[in-house]
Amino acid sequence: MSEITLSNDTVQFINLASKQTGAGIRDCVVESDLVVFIVEKGQLGIAIGTKAKNLEKLRYLTKKTVKFVEYSDDPKTFVQNLCKPYQITNITLEGEGDQTIAKIEVNARDKSKLIGKGGRNINMIRKLAHRHHPIRDVQVV
Repeated sequence: MSEITLSNDTVQFINLASKQTGAGIRDCVVESDLVVFIVEKGQLGIAIGTKAKNLEKLRYLTKKTVKFVEYSDDPKTFVQNLCKPYQITNITLEGEGDQTIAKIEVNARDKSKLIGKGGRNINMIRKLAHRHHPIRDVQVV
C-alpha cells in the first residue's frame, strides 16, 4: 500500500465530485481522458445518481470519461470492484505483505477488454489496488 499524494488538480476533481454527487469520495486518479473516483463503501448508488444523472453531469463538466469504484476493506472485493463491469470468475491473492500479487481469472471474451488498449485498464487497476491495499501487482490469467 503506497502513500496517497493528491495534486491540486486531483483535489479539485474530488471537490467537484463531492459537491455534484453528495457521496464521500475517498480517492481520485486522473489520466489523460479518464477520471476514476473511489467512493466510500455503500455510496456507489449515490455517486452515480438516479438514471446516472450525476455521472453524466460530471462527464460534461470534466470533459472526460468518469468511472466510480466502490471501496472495500477486503482486497479481493476491492480488486473485483475495480474490474467491473467485466465478469470475474476468480481472484486469488498470492504472497504476503507488500509482496502480494492478485491473480484475476476472467471470462475469455472479456480478457482483452479488461486489459485495455495498450494495457491502459489493467495499469489503472494495478495503480489503484496498490494505493489502497498492500498489493504489488495485478495479473490477468
